[in-house]
Amino acid sequence: METSGPSFWLILLTLGVILLAVAIAYATMRNQKRTPVEKATTAAATRREYDKEDRDAS
Repeated sequence: METSGPSFWLILLTLGVILLAVAIAYATMRNQKRTPVEKATTAAATRREYDKEDRDAS
């Protein structure tokens, strides 16, 4: 089997798209399980980082 033909790259591209879709689905499902406390903690940490960047830029 030739490994540089168009069919090989089509298969490789298809597998890449499927893998990306699975990764996005997994991340979405995992992110939905977060509790309100975890979401608030993430938002607060993000706000602190943005504030820190704003102070450093000044």
